[in-house]
Amino acid sequence: MMKGQKGITLVALVITIIVMLILVGVSIAVAINGGLFDTATKATNDTNAALQQERNLADGKVTVNNQVRNISDYGV
Repeated sequence: MMKGQKGITLVALVITIIVMLILVGVSIAVAINGGLFDTATKATNDTNAALQQERNLADGKVTVNNQVRNISDYGV
């Protein structure tokens, strides 16, 4: 830096903010159009279903033909 210069100029700050806004806009467009939110929703639903099956197994229940039954019903 030359003597007497401190900090950045207003022009450099404005250019940095504009570049950041462009990057944010592109990122949001890619996230929405790329199906990121749909994929996340499906993953959440799949995880919740797996957790429910795990709870059922811990409670001694199994799912047969989309019906929850007690393991004791099968003589186990």
